[in-house]
Amino acid sequence: MTSRRFYTLEEIARELHIAPATARNRLTLGLPMPPSIRVGRRRLFPVDEYEKWIASQLMHSGGNEAAGDATEDATGDPYGPSHDPT
Repeated sequence: MTSRRFYTLEEIARELHIAPATARNRLTLGLPMPPSIRVGRRRLFPVDEYEKWIASQLMHSGGNEAAGDATEDATGDPYGPSHDPT
């Protein structure tokens, strides 16, 4: 059954804990975002499709919400392996 409820771009941004401008940029750049439809100039996100998408994202990352957002390299240095702390 198709969802009859929709999130707006601003609501999706709030759900994803990102700024609406970041959500727009991700859509423009073709980066991973929940499925959406265009209605006139608005972009709407079906609630049931969002729930499926977010569940698949959590499964792909092993449930680690910070996956892909790490700021440290394997050595634990947030500046990378070539950083000289002296």
